[in-house]
Amino acid sequence: MSECLFQVYGKRSVILIDEYDVPLENAYFGGFYDRMVSLIRFLFESALKTNDYLEFAAVTGCLGISRESIFTGLNNLNVVSITNDTFAEHFGFTQEEVETVQKWYDGYRFGETEVYNPWSVINYVYSCYKNKQAFAKPYWSNTSSNSIVRDLVEHADISVKQEIEGLIEGGTIEKPIHEDITYDDMHSTQDNLWNFLFFTGYLKKISQRQEGETIYMEMAIPNSEVRYI
Repeated sequence: MSECLFQVYGKRSVILIDEYDVPLENAYFGGFYDRMVSLIRFLFESALKTNDYLEFAAVTGCLGISRESIFTGLNNLNVVSITNDTFAEHFGFTQEEVETVQKWYDGYRFGETEVYNPWSVINYVYSCYKNKQAFAKPYWSNTSSNSIVRDLVEHADISVKQEIEGLIEGGTIEKPIHEDITYDDMHSTQDNLWNFLFFTGYLKKISQRQEGETIYMEMAIPNSEVRYI
């Protein structure tokens, strides 16, 4: 296959082999480990040693390759384990990367499950792919209109605006929540502002309690993205 690709594109192949040791594990428990070792050794020597059309290859697995006889025929191996610092940051997400995502795009709650904003996380990761120094920024605000929120806030009285300022500063607020609210109800009472902010994702649930037939929700701004908006 490498030869065919070279004839078509004029370039040597890069071969990626993920979890090379999974077939060995299955073979070990299946009772045919020695035969699997022989098979994989033959495949690897053909693809990685005697292949004149190979640029380079990367092999991943849990077990150190020096312990497996399938690699004894290969030359110029560069082994990078989890004890090595060379590519340490590429084995997963670093704490700094996770903290940025948590601060900006985490905090939404569906039932009792906390979730991230998928659209914003995807866009942030893509921006980091293009530029490793990219800053986190609000992406969700570009996918929906904020005109209704601005209209409701502009028509609210001074007490509501003070409550919003308290939320922006990191505080919480408790308000009655009704799931059957519609756009026609927006301006009927000021409490509907909080319903709209909650169900459209501008606020998240902290806790809730029931008093008679009314459910009261303690709410807060979920993350930096929404606070920026």
